[in-house]
Amino acid sequence: MIRPIPTIDLNKMSEAEAAGALDRACRADGLFYVAGHGVDPSLVSGMFEVMASFFSASTEFKERYHIRHSHPHQRGFVPMFEEHLGEDHAPDFKESFDLGVDRAPDHPDVIRKKPFAAPNVWPDMPDFRDTVARYHHEMIRLGDDLVRLTAIGLGLDADYFDDAMRDPVANLRLLHYPPRHDEKTMIGCGSHTDYGFLTVLAQDAVGGLEIEDSDGGWIYVPPVENAFVVNLGDLLTRWTAGLYRARRHRVAGNQSSDRYSIPFFLDPNVDAMVEAVPTCRHLPGADAAPISAGAFLQSRFDDTFSYREKPGEPLASEGGEPYVAPQ
Repeated sequence: MIRPIPTIDLNKMSEAEAAGALDRACRADGLFYVAGHGVDPSLVSGMFEVMASFFSASTEFKERYHIRHSHPHQRGFVPMFEEHLGEDHAPDFKESFDLGVDRAPDHPDVIRKKPFAAPNVWPDMPDFRDTVARYHHEMIRLGDDLVRLTAIGLGLDADYFDDAMRDPVANLRLLHYPPRHDEKTMIGCGSHTDYGFLTVLAQDAVGGLEIEDSDGGWIYVPPVENAFVVNLGDLLTRWTAGLYRARRHRVAGNQSSDRYSIPFFLDPNVDAMVEAVPTCRHLPGADAAPISAGAFLQSRFDDTFSYREKPGEPLASEGGEPYVAPQ
């Protein structure tokens, strides 16, 4: 019997109750729904409207904003088949648009070529920039709440992760999955785990998300009105020495209409060093060597996107010097 995916309603629970529910969900399931989050439903529907407008535009228009122009900072349009998340399938049958924390061109981090620090790419379309920027701001707010609850659930001080998440790599992806009819050769999104701390996902009514169960089968994660799906990333698995484990997931199967989804990836500062938290240092996985969040994230992006430089090549763009963290 498949256990139902837990729902954490932030509007109906005390902070302690929500933290306890989050801890149980992360230990047992690796994902949960979050409701009572305070994000206006009209903003979410507005996001799906501007996404549909962008992805329905001509290929020529979308190519103006190709993500290769922002390398290595992950900003812009990714055409069909240029991302390959699964290890056992063809490239993903989807297109996307990536954004992050919007830095001005003269921001010190942009000048120093800090990884993932860059201006956003904004298509010349009505309402796109305003709607996406407001949604990104709301995701940062909700992400802060979830990070705090994660710390409390782990028996840590509520602000334990604050330094590591003070300047996060907070990337937003707008995803479009066209209709497809061949499950074996047209995998919408190959099976994978996410990379960082956690992901907050908005699904449209079409659905399609599946998570892997303990036996290697797949469980459908249906859209729930006014709720987001939250799943864990690989770096949170390392922080908790495997107590909280990122779950493999995919978008697979047949669908007869366009599908849109919006994952928000809340990942640590690039300079954060990730190692087991004090309350997990007794666990077998606690002896894993500390890892730089930025180096880990860049390596995963390099393995996933066809436009990025091959592993081992310099990561600084346009021949500049690689980023060095200030002492």
